[in-house]
Amino acid sequence: MSLRVISMRERQRRSADDLLQKIVSEHEPALRRFLRARLSGHADFEDLVQDTFVRVARMDNLREKLSQGEAQTRSYLFSIASNLIKDRHRRWKVSVVSVDAEDADSDQTQLEASAEEVVAWRQELASLKRAILKLDRNCREAFVLSRIHGKSYREIAESMNISVSMVEKHIMRALVAIRRRVDLG
Repeated sequence: MSLRVISMRERQRRSADDLLQKIVSEHEPALRRFLRARLSGHADFEDLVQDTFVRVARMDNLREKLSQGEAQTRSYLFSIASNLIKDRHRRWKVSVVSVDAEDADSDQTQLEASAEEVVAWRQELASLKRAILKLDRNCREAFVLSRIHGKSYREIAESMNISVSMVEKHIMRALVAIRRRVDLG
């Protein structure tokens, strides 16, 4: 019998992943209701649900911040979600103002500056693609159907013959794994 030594860092990462999955299972329905009420009719509300949990997953001291009880955790999640809504609204307003203010000269400058950004985006896209391809089959399928094909969780559940809850778990695991691989890569 061989013993496998698990580093302290690996143990902490697993503990954080377990905590994140617990938080998702306990608070995602309430977070969905919260965001749906504030974003009725907006197609990107699913993205904000996931972005909220991604933001939580990126926290260094996850256990400390979320160890003050369920009400505090839910309040913290709703604060993150509210800030994401504000950020998106702010970006939307800035982009509308930018489009209105642009002229022909600024269009040329913007095109020249974006050539460097294209290279950076291609590298980031390649890293993201590698991370997606390394996912287990079910996580990858659920993630691709959701994020690339724009399918709802219910549609994904029907096509994969699993529950909506399982789709949510696959996508959350995919997001955590992709974040970890892209951040390290």
